[in-house]
Amino acid sequence: MIQRIFPLLIISSFLLLLSCSKDDEAENVTPVESQLILSPNELLINDDQTGTLSLSVQPANTFQWNVASKPDWIQVSPSSGTINNQILQLQVTPLTTDLSPGNFNGTLEIITNGAGKATSSIRLSVAPHPIATVSSQEISFAETESEKTITVTNSGTGNLTWALQDLPEWLTLNSYAESLGEGESFEILATVDRTGLPVGLISGQGKLVSNSEEGDITLEFSMDVPANAVISSSELDLEFGYFEDSKSFYVINDGNIPVPWNIDTGTNSYITTTPDTGNLAVGDSVLVALNIERTNLNTQTYETDILINYADSKNISLPVRIDHYKEEKWLVDGNIIDAEYDRINDVIIAISDSPDEIKKFDPETGTVSTLGLNLPPNCLSIGQDGNYAAVGHNGTISYVDLSSMQLLSNYAVTVDVFDIVLANNGWVYAFPWEDQWERIRCIDLSNGAETNHTGNLIYEQTKAKLHPSGDFIYGATTRQSPSDFEKYDILGGTAAYLYDSPYHGAFDFAGDIWISDDGTRLFAKSGNVFNSSATFANDMTYNGELAGEGNVVSLDHSSASSRVYAIFTTDDYYNAKPSNEVRIYETDFLAFQGTTTLPGFLVPDGSGGGTLYDSEGYFGFFSASGAKFYAIVKAQEGSGLQNEWAIVTLDVQ
Repeated sequence: MIQRIFPLLIISSFLLLLSCSKDDEAENVTPVESQLILSPNELLINDDQTGTLSLSVQPANTFQWNVASKPDWIQVSPSSGTINNQILQLQVTPLTTDLSPGNFNGTLEIITNGAGKATSSIRLSVAPHPIATVSSQEISFAETESEKTITVTNSGTGNLTWALQDLPEWLTLNSYAESLGEGESFEILATVDRTGLPVGLISGQGKLVSNSEEGDITLEFSMDVPANAVISSSELDLEFGYFEDSKSFYVINDGNIPVPWNIDTGTNSYITTTPDTGNLAVGDSVLVALNIERTNLNTQTYETDILINYADSKNISLPVRIDHYKEEKWLVDGNIIDAEYDRINDVIIAISDSPDEIKKFDPETGTVSTLGLNLPPNCLSIGQDGNYAAVGHNGTISYVDLSSMQLLSNYAVTVDVFDIVLANNGWVYAFPWEDQWERIRCIDLSNGAETNHTGNLIYEQTKAKLHPSGDFIYGATTRQSPSDFEKYDILGGTAAYLYDSPYHGAFDFAGDIWISDDGTRLFAKSGNVFNSSATFANDMTYNGELAGEGNVVSLDHSSASSRVYAIFTTDDYYNAKPSNEVRIYETDFLAFQGTTTLPGFLVPDGSGGGTLYDSEGYFGFFSASGAKFYAIVKAQEGSGLQNEWAIVTLDVQ
């Protein structure tokens, strides 16, 4: 029994040893692991293409796989599955709906259940894709419509540049080209002009040309054109310069039916048109001449309108402006130095230099007589009878017969004569120009003998006027402060200083004097008025004032018209110059009655127009009847006129 068992034990032990040997060999063999491979490891794609990735396992084996992560802007197909010994092709497609143009980077990761994971870098380039859309491709204008709005929108990505081209001639836009960003819109205002188009339905096309991916867009336009009478003028207004009497313009039929027309000038009888009526065919025109008849026009600018009437109840207004100048002055030569008025003969007596003359103007007849003088004149005085005049020079007095306009005599005098008075007593009185405190030179015209006035001295450049009584001279100091009035007795021939005013600065005199024709009032340059009296206590006492700014340049009084007319200065003290207005006062209370404007001087510009320069009034006189007022005026500085002086006649108000 023991013997049978022993062999069996030996055999069993051998088999056990053999089995252990095989297990040890199996444990010592290193197994090979599979690896997931994704290629290429970097994929570059554009937004309009699909990319391909290869997926495999090495060594081959069977595994489950799926996409673990990826950018939102791609789609991977397939995205999961089983892989063994084959190579899978994965399609990578861009999802660009919400992407702006540009470059995008991301990573695709795929994992398995036994072969690990693999990644690939994905790079996407998104180009701009503008798309143009319009609110409507068919735009229709009804008879009563002239405007429509068309909206252009960029419904794609990137910038859309567009332009509207090949439009109908009767269509205009507020913009023909623009650039729009992504999602932006632009409203185009389209306006139609039916002028000259025939009645009926008019159609046409336009094209919106752009960089849109969907290409150009054709727009269809249509418009109903009703019968329409339209007249226009080739001129918007007509302006006539001082020397222009005729202008032309076209009346044009801009409508689509024949139109009758006529011109209405209203109450403007000085305007005529040739022709003034007619009938115009479609697209036709007629040349109309508009003429101005200036005979009854005054110096002013006329502004009016004429009407071009058509189609029964329609009209257009054509403004007309006319600059008119009516010459109302009597132009005189020479530079007027001084002037006085002779109410006995109703003539103006004046002296001038360049040439050196004494002149006699008759304003009613428009005639002038002149007499040459041997020396430049300084001042003038005419006798109360109107027959003679005395002209003061430097060292000489000229004595002139005004009836015959002859020089009767020259008298030597020992002063440069600033002002002069020819009295009715056969004497002439010369007031010195210089040497400060001086004496009046008194010349006896019968023998030429010179004597000096008696009493107080006078100051140089005293202005003097003869009282209407012929017995006294009043003087106004011009070079003293304060200024004053003085009185001199000439009954004895040689003047005698009497006295000055009772004021010393209380009332301004300002340096010149005028006397009312009845001898009761003295008017000062300042505008203050004083009494003239034979009684010392009342003489040169304050009487009132003339309302108005500035100083008096010239003044005259007429008892016949119960008026005082005065010309004042304008501007400030240092730039004072004579005004172009005459101020009017009544005589009882010196109440201001208004002004009248002196006519200006027109200087042509050589092109139909001209510049109107204001007059400056230097002298003014009433006629004997008081019905007329004569002003001697000069053109404003800078006119360039050769004859700058003139005489103006005004009707007394």
